[in-house]
Amino acid sequence: MTGTFKPPKKIIGNYGNAMISYKTVDDFMYLLNRDIHSIIMFEDSTDELKEQGEIILPRHYHIFAGTKDGELQFKSYEYDQYRIVVSTYKDIIMSIDSIG
Repeated sequence: MTGTFKPPKKIIGNYGNAMISYKTVDDFMYLLNRDIHSIIMFEDSTDELKEQGEIILPRHYHIFAGTKDGELQFKSYEYDQYRIVVSTYKDIIMSIDSIG
């Protein structure tokens, strides 16, 4: 097995709806100090890219730059359990703010 099972984290949102996250910020620490444009979506990946050691996101996940060069960006209000919100400076990921 690759690791122990972690039960999903259940959070209650502002409107009383349950938001369940299977991943945490710690699961994506490997993205720090990487160019946001060099990270490959799962759907765009190939076996060749995997063998070359490129960074490929897990299935369904996508990156949203919540803060670009110190400026806040508009983020939709609906909860998306697959959205990775990051802060970037000159397209380099400086921090991972949240998942969802």
